[in-house]
Amino acid sequence: MSRIYIPGLVFFFFVMEGTLFQLLVPNDKGDIVEFVPRFLIVLVILVGIHFGRASSLLYGLIFGLMYDIVYTQLLGVYLFGLGLIGYFLVFPYKRVQDSLLAQLGLIVVAIVFFEYYQYGLFLLIGGTDLAPALFAQSRLLPSVVLNSVFAILLFYPFYKITEHVKKQASLRER
Repeated sequence: MSRIYIPGLVFFFFVMEGTLFQLLVPNDKGDIVEFVPRFLIVLVILVGIHFGRASSLLYGLIFGLMYDIVYTQLLGVYLFGLGLIGYFLVFPYKRVQDSLLAQLGLIVVAIVFFEYYQYGLFLLIGGTDLAPALFAQSRLLPSVVLNSVFAILLFYPFYKITEHVKKQASLRER
């Protein structure tokens, strides 16, 4: 039963990020500030820190593909971005696992990387005409703040869930 806790949690926030969050924080395009939830990035980084790079890459690829299929018109943007983040921005070391500040730093770097990756891609194909300074002020900074608060609120419950899952896995191996 404990094997489905982490995938279930990631799937729950996948649904929250794409649907329910849009209803809770509506944006009628007249706002100066645009909050963009990146809960999947937070969870992919946390999964990688606690379970290793291979798990993080797998979660990034699977949920990135699901996000592309369900929520976007361009297939591969989230698949490639989340997979890249899941592989390169994860450090599954004990020192990182014990430091909330190091985990938060990795999450912030991942969010900034993904936001600029997505902005650059859409700028390249003509999907946006937002100036870089306006992008940083109206979208990047609010998104980093929102997702940092989410990560801080998620640290302790996620840690407890991972400890339980690891304990159950070690009991199954006996």
